[in-house]
Amino acid sequence: MTLDARTATAKDFDIAAQSKANSAWGFGVLTVIIFYFFSLWALIPGALTLLMIIQSVSATKQASNLRNGTYKIPNPNNGIDDSE
Repeated sequence: MTLDARTATAKDFDIAAQSKANSAWGFGVLTVIIFYFFSLWALIPGALTLLMIIQSVSATKQASNLRNGTYKIPNPNNGIDDSE
């Protein structure tokens, strides 16, 4: 999922964060299964799991910044709480 940082709302970032978190769980399970059978090859899905976690945390932080009005990129939604 790709967001336009100049027009995205905090809710858009929340949706992206949840999507990345779900992917992290999937890659985490895959990592365990691959580790059980092929040990060293588990590094690849393990790295993808770590990447998804980092992206999820980043999207959550950007949503928080938008809600607080401290988002660094010019965005008309800066400071608007659309969490309903």
